[in-house]
Amino acid sequence: MDRPTQWDEETLFKTGDEYFAGLLLAIAAAQHTIEFETYIFEKGVLADRVVKALLAAAARGVRVRMIIDGWGSPGFMYDYYPEFKRGGVFVRFFRVSPWILRRLPGDPRSIWQRMFKRWRLVNRGNHRKMCLIDHDVLWVGSFNISDVHLREVYGEKVWKDTGVRVRGPELRFAKRAFQRAYRGWTALNWPARSPRLLLLNDSFLHKRRTRLAQVQRMRHARERIWLATPYFVPIGTVFRLLGRQAKRGRDVRLMVPRKNDVWFMKWMSWPLLNSLRKKGVKVYIFSPRFSHQKLFIADDWMCVGSTNLNHRSFLHDLEMDVVITHEENKRLIETSYVKDQELSSAFDHGDWTSLPLWKRWLSSVFLLARYWT
Repeated sequence: MDRPTQWDEETLFKTGDEYFAGLLLAIAAAQHTIEFETYIFEKGVLADRVVKALLAAAARGVRVRMIIDGWGSPGFMYDYYPEFKRGGVFVRFFRVSPWILRRLPGDPRSIWQRMFKRWRLVNRGNHRKMCLIDHDVLWVGSFNISDVHLREVYGEKVWKDTGVRVRGPELRFAKRAFQRAYRGWTALNWPARSPRLLLLNDSFLHKRRTRLAQVQRMRHARERIWLATPYFVPIGTVFRLLGRQAKRGRDVRLMVPRKNDVWFMKWMSWPLLNSLRKKGVKVYIFSPRFSHQKLFIADDWMCVGSTNLNHRSFLHDLEMDVVITHEENKRLIETSYVKDQELSSAFDHGDWTSLPLWKRWLSSVFLLARYWT
């Protein structure tokens, strides 16, 4: 079978209100299966709506399965899990804190095996945000289940994110990725092929091909590399490649938020931004609100999803990204990036030197822990 070059259907979402309004309607229309993954599922208006929709689907006979990262959603076990259990929704916790020894679905009976499992996954999270409905339509993006994505709750402080809804034959890889994580298989996999339009890292083979594809796209870019990420602590290969491409005359742009939900991220990323600025990378600081979106553009190739430009996404956590294939959506992403750039300020030498010496020293100390961030 020929490998697809574009999605059969592809819809881009630039706001959480639109994304979740559509997702809730899709859940309400589901007929057979709903397979749901998220990193953060925190109590609030949005979570209550999603819970109600999933319970209603389960009540009408739809098989609803969920994977929750217990570290990203520490309150889920007490806020919503009992309700899901009573309502017939099947929940698996990808990982939980090592000191939680109670037996959860999918856990081994032995307390010692449980402890081993907790510690084995302590540095390996499930950072994916996806919903696969009837194995026919896939919702992917950087949207967690949190009120920070709803303008009706957060107003002008709503987080900036991007999501996409797709249909196409490569959804079979999303189905397999969910099943692997649901059953706890997180290592080897030997498929004859990896997906082209869906970027996964749920096996050694997929991880190598996905990350290599992104690096190769940057390495062979002839005109531009435009990136947007909330957490910029890249692996060495990516960091060096961005500097080299800027020196070769490529249009290399990097956009990060001034405001961040991780308080120490500024101290880790700013010395790196200053170094790239010296090499010709155009660094922009987005100030209006927190930008949580993850955009990757190399010439005409674009992808959106959950992957950050940090060590966690490239080395540790499960991620899922979608390659944008429809020209109208590529134009929307490009236009949105340029508009965000106009709302940003250029990072310059003064941004770094204006920091007190002790803060610059602290940045270097924080960078020593970049492997775990």
